[in-house]
Amino acid sequence: MANFKLFIPILQKIEGGYQNLSGDNGNYNSLGQRVGTNHGISARFYEDIIGRPPTVADMKAITKSKAEALYKKYFWDDVQGDSLTNQSVANLIADHAVNSGESPIGTIVQRILKNDFNKNIVVDGDIGPVTARAINSVNQQSLFTKIKTARASYYYSLGGEFLGGWLNRLKSFSFSKNALPSGQVA
Repeated sequence: MANFKLFIPILQKIEGGYQNLSGDNGNYNSLGQRVGTNHGISARFYEDIIGRPPTVADMKAITKSKAEALYKKYFWDDVQGDSLTNQSVANLIADHAVNSGESPIGTIVQRILKNDFNKNIVVDGDIGPVTARAINSVNQQSLFTKIKTARASYYYSLGGEFLGGWLNRLKSFSFSKNALPSGQVA
C-alpha cells in the first residue's frame, strides 16, 4: 500500500518555503490581500483552516510540520492515499490534489477509469472507496501514464505564466512498481 511518509519528501522538494508572487492566485486571501503561500499552503486554503483571512504573518508562521499535517489530512487522506496499492500512482494523484484541488484530479482519474478501463463508476470528482478500488484494479503503469498525460492537458488548458513550472513539476514524477522517495525500486 502507498504510504504518506514516502510521498511527503517528494512534495516538500516541490513545494518550497514562503513566496508571495503577484501573479499567483494562491497568494491572495478572500479580501484580495496578497499574503503569500508557505510550503505550498495557499492563502485561501489556509483561510478555510483558520476561519478568517490570513495575514502575511499567519502565512509566514506555517511550519514545515504544520504543512505536513495539513497535507496528510486534507489532501492525502482525501484522495484515499493509504488505500492505493501503488506508491507512484498515489504520489501522482496526491500531488495534483495539492496543486489543483481534489475535484480536478478526481475527475481526471474517474474519466480515465470509466473511458479507458471501462469501470462503472460515477464521475463526481470525489476519490472515495469505490474509486480507490477501481484504481487498484487496473494496470498501474498504464493508469499512471494516462493520469500524467491528462494532467499535462489540464495544465495546458490553464496556460499562463506558471505553465512551465507545472510541466516541470509533472515531469519529476516517474513510475515504479514499488516507488521509494529517492525513486529507487524496493
